[in-house]
Formats: sequence, C-alpha cells, structure tokens
Amino acid sequence: MNIACGIEYDGTDYHGFQRQPAAHGPTIQGVLETAIARIAGERVVVHGAGRTDAGVHASGQVINFRTTARLAPETWVRALNATLPSTVVVRWAREVPERFHARFSAISRSYRYTIWNDAIPTALLARFTYHRSQPLAVDLMAEACKCLLGTKDFGAFGQSPEDASHPDEAGPHHCIRTMLAASCVRHGVCIFCDFTANAFLTGMVRRIVGTLLLVGQRRLSVEEFAAIVQRADRSHPGVAVPARGLCLVGVSYPEELGLPESSPATATLASAVWPALAGVGAEPAPDGGPAA
Repeated sequence: MNIACGIEYDGTDYHGFQRQPAAHGPTIQGVLETAIARIAGERVVVHGAGRTDAGVHASGQVINFRTTARLAPETWVRALNATLPSTVVVRWAREVPERFHARFSAISRSYRYTIWNDAIPTALLARFTYHRSQPLAVDLMAEACKCLLGTKDFGAFGQSPEDASHPDEAGPHHCIRTMLAASCVRHGVCIFCDFTANAFLTGMVRRIVGTLLLVGQRRLSVEEFAAIVQRADRSHPGVAVPARGLCLVGVSYPEELGLPESSPATATLASAVWPALAGVGAEPAPDGGPAA
C-alpha cells in the first residue's frame, strides 16, 4: 500500500525534515519513520513534499510511505497520533496510487512567513513569529513582491541542491523556479508574507523576506529590489530571517488524486491562536496594528 498523510508540526526542536545522523538531533522524517515502523512492524522510508530546514514549521506538509501493513487510513491517523510526539500530528491519511510521490507529484508548495510587528514582543507566539519592532512600509513590501512573479532565476535568494557542492562557481545555476503568488499583508500586529511556487530553493523564502524587510524599512527601494531579482546574484544586503517565522502551509496536487490541500480545522485554529501556522488565505480581522 502507498499511504499519503497530511502532517502538522512545530519544528522548533527538530533538525529539519530530512533524516540526519543521530548525533545531529531529531528530525521530522526520523520520528515519522520510527512511529510507522512501530505500528507496521517493518522499516519504511518517508518521502516529504518539502524538506523544511531546522526550526521551520508546517501546517500543510504532505508525506507518503509504502507498507505491507493493511490498515485503513483512519486507523493510520489514530495509531500515528498515539505514537508520535505531541509536536508532530497527522491531520489526514489516504491510500494513493503506487505512482504517487509526495515530492515529485506535487504541483506547488505554499509558505507563510509571519512577522510580529509591534513595539512589544510576544511570549506565546515567540516560537512561531519573528519580532520586528520598527514600523514597516508593508505597501512597499507588497509592491516589491510583484517583481518575484513568473519563471526566473532565483539565485539571489537561495541555492539548488544540484549546486551545493560548488555554490560560488561562475555560470548558470539550477535556480529556475516559477513563483505563482507572492504577497505581504498586514493583519493587526502581524505581517503575513505568503509565497506559492512550483518549488523553492534552499533558504529561498527566508532570504526573500529578509530583503523585503529592507524595502519595508526604506533602506532599499522597490527598483533596487527588482534589480537584485534580475541579477540573480547572492551578493546583496538582504540576509535570511530566522527559521521560526516560516511555515509550510500547503501543497497542491492534481485534482484527480482527491487529496485535501489544507485542513479547515487547522486553518481556523491557526488564525485564532498561532498566526505563524495559518494557511494561505486564512486572514484574521485587522485589529489596528502599528502604522507603516
């Protein structure tokens, strides 16, 4: 059987999604494989739609694994949630065709980066937001986002695994991606930076947001941001923001697979309690946050 699952996790205490040597610390893939092995009585390999970095969260991660255990999807959900640590939750499970692969079958991924933009930091949401106290011109950040749309070389903001062994080598890189949607919107004290693309480079969203923050501080013009995108060169002043504000909120697949893109219950809870985990389009009512 080929089983797909929707996964939610608090990535704070994990060394990213991808399995690492035990000495490096726990990973999401590692704890999932351990839990599945306990239930199925066999070793399995878990494939994820997005290889989130250390400290990055997910409300809409999708995985798949193959097993000889003949368990119903709802049984997998109950059994896994009874076995996994409380920081990792299975939202749904489906039996999928043998050809399905969580990563290679995906059409797009969506990420949200949440900035807590207030003079006073937050304690309850500190694990899921990035605190910036200075006023930010969100309208300029939103305008700069338009420069990201379309198919282009995003080498200014990240690197492809294919280039990892020679990151500074001259010449074309494997950094062509298609950005389908990009936006920055203020809701109360939170600024939601949302991005949807066919795929993302390593570190891409965090460095895009770091560069957009320079635009929001008026230290970089929209035109200068556009030039950075056009040059596709990593030698620019934008730096990666901390991982804690980043969340993988959704993965899109062909409709014929019948997989849910997000859980309404998760989106509602996240909008009300944990803005960093809110799905794309889940927008809490404005509450009069600081002016840009």
